[in-house]
Amino acid sequence: MRRQGLRNSLVLVAVLAAACGCSRRGAPPDPEPVPGRGDVGDSAAPPEVPEPAPAAAADASPTVERPIEPPAPLPGAEANVPEAVEFESPDGVTLHADLWRTGDPEAPALVLVHQARSDRSEWAPLVAALRSRAPGLTVLALDLRGHGASTLAGDATIRWQDLASGDRAGLRRWAGCTADVQAAIAWLRGREEGSIPRAIGLVGSSIGASSALRAAANDGVAGPGRIAAVVVLSPGLSYFSVPILGAVETLKMRKLPVLLVGARDDSADVGGTAQQMAEILGDILELHLFDGGGHGVAILDAHPEVVPILIDFLKSRLGL
Repeated sequence: MRRQGLRNSLVLVAVLAAACGCSRRGAPPDPEPVPGRGDVGDSAAPPEVPEPAPAAAADASPTVERPIEPPAPLPGAEANVPEAVEFESPDGVTLHADLWRTGDPEAPALVLVHQARSDRSEWAPLVAALRSRAPGLTVLALDLRGHGASTLAGDATIRWQDLASGDRAGLRRWAGCTADVQAAIAWLRGREEGSIPRAIGLVGSSIGASSALRAAANDGVAGPGRIAAVVVLSPGLSYFSVPILGAVETLKMRKLPVLLVGARDDSADVGGTAQQMAEILGDILELHLFDGGGHGVAILDAHPEVVPILIDFLKSRLGL
């Protein structure tokens, strides 16, 4: 009987153990404890702090940090990024401009001169075409006094709204824009010691055309660095009472090639100006006069066929 009772006890223990194991495997996992939500009896217990992750084993040799080298620029990519430059006019205006280099300090250069109430950014479409079709040309796009960033002369502020009309030069006069173009030409000739552009071209729009023509007439440099071509968009005989015919007569004597682009329906009587310039310049003037097309750089948008004509004109006259 005692042996039978012992056997029954062992069987009961095994059954209980199996029952406990089965219920544990089939039960859902214990929920994660929520901080601050424990029972009252657990509130006094310190919170569990998780153990930090084991640190990675150190290398036997010291680690040498190597700087990450930037990728090399694509060939010619830097040529499409303008450099912001500044220089002074003869009467002390700090002039700002964008310069597109070619890598050759003696490459032919071009000065772009915007119209009134505008700035150098108006030339962006033309600059893009020049960089594509004439990559060997240095390009300088200028802000005239009182426009864009060119608004300071020492402590004095200059605004285009304050510029006075007339043919007399002065700090706050439209005629002073001629000196701005001359300063740009002089800067191109002296920007790298011992090297000057082989030739320089001027492109002007509206009052910028007046300033370009007058600056070319005032320039007496021959040989390397000379003014070799002028392009005028929508020129006028006397914008802001700044006359141009005297300058045109000088360019005729020098046989300086001029390209004129304009529209007959321009309210500034560009057609009449073109006729008088043609009478003076004769065969050294290349004329493209359209019935319509707007004023200044707008005519390049209205007549995109003019852009390659303009670029070919400059390339042939500047030696590209």
